[in-house]
Amino acid sequence: MVLMFLFNCGDGSSEEVELQNRTYQEGLDELFSTYDEDFKRLIDEAHQAIGKTVITYSSISDEFTIPKYLEIVGSHYDYGRLSGYIGLQIGIRLNQVSDAGKELNDQIIKMYTEIYPQFLEIVRGVSVMYGVPVEEIDFKYMEQGFFNDLWYILFKYPEFEQLMPPRSTQAFEGNCAIVSANVEDDIFVGRNFDNDRERPTFVMKTKMDGVYEVMCNASYSVYHWVMDGINEKGLVMATANSAAPEEYYRYQDPYPDFPVINEHHMFRVALETCSTVDEVIELYQKVRPWVADFADHLMVVDAKGNSAVIEIDLDRNPVFFTSEKSYQVITNTVLLAGEEYVIENCGRYRAAIKMAEEGIENIDDVKQIMERIRGLPYGYMSLFDIKNGLMRMVLRHDFDKEFDYLIDILK
Repeated sequence: MVLMFLFNCGDGSSEEVELQNRTYQEGLDELFSTYDEDFKRLIDEAHQAIGKTVITYSSISDEFTIPKYLEIVGSHYDYGRLSGYIGLQIGIRLNQVSDAGKELNDQIIKMYTEIYPQFLEIVRGVSVMYGVPVEEIDFKYMEQGFFNDLWYILFKYPEFEQLMPPRSTQAFEGNCAIVSANVEDDIFVGRNFDNDRERPTFVMKTKMDGVYEVMCNASYSVYHWVMDGINEKGLVMATANSAAPEEYYRYQDPYPDFPVINEHHMFRVALETCSTVDEVIELYQKVRPWVADFADHLMVVDAKGNSAVIEIDLDRNPVFFTSEKSYQVITNTVLLAGEEYVIENCGRYRAAIKMAEEGIENIDDVKQIMERIRGLPYGYMSLFDIKNGLMRMVLRHDFDKEFDYLIDILK
């Protein structure tokens, strides 16, 4: 069961809650006033160092601090050079492969050569800035450590996590939800990104050489950690914690003795290279997604109206769930436990399928479902209209205020 745990806050008086809110907000305001200053300075320096502009950065609204808007354009190699420059400036180490690890390293390079050579170009760009040959870099480390450390530190995520919101808003990790719906020729997807506190988030468009253009929402590791998004073929992907039952969530695996791709990185690979649900499934069958942190599951929907849920079983293998209905729903309780279990133990899932059965006629109906099943006060809602290439952002600050972003869908 996905539970929201409410903690005692002293006597629970309104005065105490108000004080907690005020203290948290004051800490947030102070941190938000400076959290991206290093990023903006280093991006300018990096562009001068590599002789190209790779990332543009701006606010989506004068009213809100987050999310920010990022656009990344050009080659994966130049993005790698930019990342390498910044990594050097903030002291991110670049691990070199040991003699014992060289055989696996070569296998990882071979896997990426066949599936996603663009990642090798990113690493090549990093290697040039660090002055280390590509073949000497530890690719296990590059799969998770380097880029996560770089962006996580640069945008001061540890400092945001140290700020404690009012305890009445703290919850177990499971509160996100995703709903897809086919309505005649239209295909809609709704996604709640629920969070127990404010953190840096980004609306991001990537127009990289040789791959599909992507419009998405990202966090934590920016380019590499997509939360939800749509590519120019009309493929939508969105992820949520697979928080219940707990055994499907709270495990952390070391990198195995064969090539794998981090589950969050796989998301980026799929959006840049796949155009249909079948192609995404084929990718996940070729390469095992690696759960280095806590496990997620995801929904993928394409322009043909096909959808599937992808989950990781206890043997660490991907399992695929399709639907014969005109809609599909996931919250944070895995379908691997059986739909009867999910219905019995997740009220948000019950509410979503009830509303879907009552009928979905347009994107506003999907929005109503997402409003009904949202779990926490922080985060955002995203709505996708695949046929029209629309990604609509709805911030928790104001559900009446919508921000629309468009991507040209290739016919």
